[in-house]
Amino acid sequence: MKGFTLLEMLVVVLIIAVLIAVALPYYRNAVESARLTELVILWGHQKNFATGVNFSQAQADSWTSKLQHSNLKHFTGRIFCAENSTGICWEAEFIKKDADEPLQYKIQTTQNFRRLACIPLNSAGKNFCESQANQEDPFDLNGEDAYLIK
Repeated sequence: MKGFTLLEMLVVVLIIAVLIAVALPYYRNAVESARLTELVILWGHQKNFATGVNFSQAQADSWTSKLQHSNLKHFTGRIFCAENSTGICWEAEFIKKDADEPLQYKIQTTQNFRRLACIPLNSAGKNFCESQANQEDPFDLNGEDAYLIK
């Protein structure tokens, strides 16, 4: 009778498990990069209109409503007044809709809509933000570590 022994089957299962464990973080990073691209495209469309504009609270609320009803599949957005800003204070913040995912971060505009920053919310989010950043060390953005996106 020919076949595989139990030990041979266990070795094959172990090899497959190791390959999955190595590949899974790369896969998650690729998926999140694609999700982030969706957000960057939306930001690019809005950046020229919003940069340097001093909204009223009603206009900010209207934009927030539009962001929440937009076609963003993985994020929800809001327009808010950044407390430590001087002059025009309005910025946008995008938070992932699925709070149960292991990789958590949020995206916020800085410098009055001119730049995007990734703010990690857990260790996996920190690794992702670092991989998307154009600087090595985080900077302080309203009391949170943030990384400017490339």
